[in-house]
Amino acid sequence: MKRSYFKQKPRKPMKRSKLKKVSKQKISTIQNKIWEHCKRIIRKMYGNVCYTCGATNLTAQNWQTGHLWAKASLGAFLKYDLRVLRPQCYFCNINCGGKGADFWLKMWEEKGADYMNQLLADRKVTVKAMDFYLELLKKYENL
Repeated sequence: MKRSYFKQKPRKPMKRSKLKKVSKQKISTIQNKIWEHCKRIIRKMYGNVCYTCGATNLTAQNWQTGHLWAKASLGAFLKYDLRVLRPQCYFCNINCGGKGADFWLKMWEEKGADYMNQLLADRKVTVKAMDFYLELLKKYENL
């Protein structure tokens, strides 16, 4: 007498949802393209001088684009906004975490209280990321 419960039916492999896979890949690809444009624009606008420490002649890996606030703490509206980006050296951006206090103070002195208060208000703005990134990519490609 054979026991049939030992035999299992072959299982079909689960199909992955194309929508989830495509959307994740697509938004990260768009973000990477936007970031490349941001770096290009910021380097043309401000040159190769570190915004926080003043180091000059930045090149290659030492010439980075830093954020006023940590990128992870920003929403889609400000993550790639040119108003919060400046060139930084590797030491300031990576080793010192962007030197946020020095960055803030220098920007406050340059731009003034109204400008900084507007940036603080813009941190609370929420947008649908995918649509916003597509518009931003078109805008930055034309700059």
